[in-house]
Amino acid sequence: MAERLREWRSTRPLGQRIPAELWQAATEAARTHGAGTTAAALNLDYCDLQRRLLGNSVERKPAPAPPRFVELVAPARVGVPLEVGTVELVQASGARLTLRLPNASPGDLVPVLDLLLRHCS
Repeated sequence: MAERLREWRSTRPLGQRIPAELWQAATEAARTHGAGTTAAALNLDYCDLQRRLLGNSVERKPAPAPPRFVELVAPARVGVPLEVGTVELVQASGARLTLRLPNASPGDLVPVLDLLLRHCS
């Protein structure tokens, strides 16, 4: 394994990532000899090797698709007048954005929502 990795390093273009088959061989060695010992012997990043041992790919997962539909629900507060031209966006993380455009109609807010959703995704 060490020889294969050394040979690959001597012939690769700068910046090229380690091929999957070499990572696979390194993770197999780490299961036998431990991540720290293997990383040190093969001059690999310990955290990268550990992530691969745990099954988490180093490659980034694709971003989720932007929402195709947004439901606008009027507040169901009894006795409180509805604010015309108010839009509130809430992310799953809890981040909240409230826009108050008192002279805007619902038709005026659709392009604003469309723009916000495209740039927040």
